[in-house]
Formats: sequence, structure tokens, C-alpha cells
Amino acid sequence: MSATKTELRKRMEQARGSLTAEERAERSALACSAVIRLLERKLPCDAARPFTLFAYMPFRTELNITPVIEWGWSRGATVVVPKVIRERKLMSLHVIRSFRDLEAGAWGIREPKMDAPALEGDAPIDAMLVPGLAFDERGGRLGYGGGYYDAFVRRYRDNFGRLPFMLAVAFDVQIVPEVPMDGHDFLVDAVVTESRTFERPS
Repeated sequence: MSATKTELRKRMEQARGSLTAEERAERSALACSAVIRLLERKLPCDAARPFTLFAYMPFRTELNITPVIEWGWSRGATVVVPKVIRERKLMSLHVIRSFRDLEAGAWGIREPKMDAPALEGDAPIDAMLVPGLAFDERGGRLGYGGGYYDAFVRRYRDNFGRLPFMLAVAFDVQIVPEVPMDGHDFLVDAVVTESRTFERPS
């Protein structure tokens, strides 16, 4: 019988927290190298059409994805990061051109400053890095329970009729045999860890 979401969240937070700072740094670097190789294969190579990368700022014991953001900037990508609108349970996306465009926001997570330009509503996103606590090989994801990403994905699909290439980056210890999923949960297209890459058939 699969663990409940609450039980699994607790177990995954403990597993991730059991890694030392040195282990997290080393494994983050390996995972980010694999992510960059995957994105170089998946994203448009046309220099006349820079891609848009939706990223998030790592928090606490999360895998450090900042090298992927820096790679995006080096490729001329438009990098957008979410700002949480707590009273509306929504996220707004804002363009950041350096880490200086960030400040502490909700729950202490770094967010775009107030003057960071918003991404235009009709601008498509090519790739989306998705945070979470647990993942499985088929693209199942267990988030933090706030529902912000579920709501964003639903809204994006309604607006564009499709979804970006959605990619999760996690430590090996966050991979489980099966994530318990509800009807509103979404699957990611790929999961990358320090040692493995799982891609869903397109």
C-alpha cells in the first residue's frame, strides 16, 4: 500500500535533509550537468528565437539548480522566476537577468523584486523546472501541498493548449517506486538526478 502524501512528504524531507552540505553540492553539480545536456537536446537551437526558461530558486535542502539558470543566461534565454501571490493562491512570472534581481519573499524563498518585469501573458514558455519532494520514473510528482504549480499548469494549458517541456531535478533519495497522484496532479516530462534521467515517452 502506498504511503499517503503527508507521510511521504515527511519521509522525503528527512531523506533530503540527511545529505550533508558537501553531498548536496556535489550531487547538485552532477544533476545540473545532466539537465543542461538534456535541455540542449530539447530546446530550440535557433539563435534568432531565444528560448524562455521557467526556473525557481532553491530553498533549504533543495538541489541547487542555479547553474542551470546561469547556463540559460549564457545562451541568451529569457529566465523567469515565480513570485507568489498568497492571497490569490497564484504565481506571477517575472524576468530576472541576474541574481541581484531577487529578494526574500514568501516563506523566505528568494523571489523577483517588485521592479522585475512581468512575463507577457501571451509569451510561451519552452522549458519549466518544477520543484518537488518526491518523484517516480513515470513522471509522478509530489509537491509541497500548496497547489501553486498545479494551478499554474492548468492555467497555462487552458491558455496555450499545450504545456512547456516540464523537468524535475532531484536527488536520487527523492525517487520512489510510485508517487500517490490525485486527479489535479500533473506528470513531468523528465526527472533528472545525479545518476539517472527518466524521460516519459512523448
